[in-house]
Amino acid sequence: MNAAHRPLALVTGASSGIGRELAIQCARHGYDLMIVADTPLTNVVPELRRFGGRVEWRETDLSTKAGVDQ
Repeated sequence: MNAAHRPLALVTGASSGIGRELAIQCARHGYDLMIVADTPLTNVVPELRRFGGRVEWRETDLSTKAGVDQ
């Protein structure tokens, strides 16, 4: 898939559980990713990048206004 034509997925809660698995599946199926979690994502990002897509991330709590603003 041409990098200019890759779809983008936003996945919250991507540090573990269902959010992490959803991010893995999206990456596996050719999506670039923006992932967010309120816990560290340092182990997840390299795992997702091995599928060849772009991965951007933010460690923030989206249940707060400050987290959303970040």
